[in-house]
Amino acid sequence: MIRSRRDVVRRISSAYGVTETTVYQWYKGATPFGRRAGRIARVPELLYVLGALLGDGCIYHWRNHFQVWLVGEEAFTAKYARMLSACLGREIKNYKYGSKNAWFVRVDNAELFYLLQSVRRDHSRIAETVEEIDMKQGWARFIEGFFDAEGCVKIIGGRERRTPKACLDFCNTDLRLLELVRLALAKLGIKSAISEQKTDLPRRTSFHLRMYSKAGIADFLALIQTTKLTESKKPLVYAWLAKGG
Repeated sequence: MIRSRRDVVRRISSAYGVTETTVYQWYKGATPFGRRAGRIARVPELLYVLGALLGDGCIYHWRNHFQVWLVGEEAFTAKYARMLSACLGREIKNYKYGSKNAWFVRVDNAELFYLLQSVRRDHSRIAETVEEIDMKQGWARFIEGFFDAEGCVKIIGGRERRTPKACLDFCNTDLRLLELVRLALAKLGIKSAISEQKTDLPRRTSFHLRMYSKAGIADFLALIQTTKLTESKKPLVYAWLAKGG
């Protein structure tokens, strides 16, 4: 069936979230996205980038700009910038976020914009991307990025403990996403469990994915070099792991 130009433009705009003005420009022969179409290399670092963005990222589309932002602590954003640099083949930097105690990384890249948009809508796209790259490294880098964004290394002390114990905790409101992470950890031989926690916000529930066992935490830290294991926490965690029992 022959469709009118107007119908084609509306369908493409609706299906892909692109403005009708942009689609009209493509129809006239303009190069899609122009300089913002920088290709993304399918390397393990891409899974770190997606994991980090699913935790602390956001996307912004206005006119012909396809911006992808990540905001967080200095060490995290600097690491994310290095990973993103490996994907884009050019140096990406993190910057101080005004007077706030935060840093950010911003790129204008249509391919990354639509890739993040697609994995947000359908988490199975993460598995597809892992399969394209490398099963073990891919899952490890995805978990690493998500943990740097949403994870925490908890030190559990108390009078009865000479050596404080450790717990690794992911927190997110998206249960499906945490279930994906739990299954990814299982693929790497690491056991974890998800629990529910009510929040002060109405109809808003947080979910925690935690690892308590020494074996699981040791395996996790052997595979994943997280920014959340700070210099002050390292001696406490490794002292507990070295302790018998």
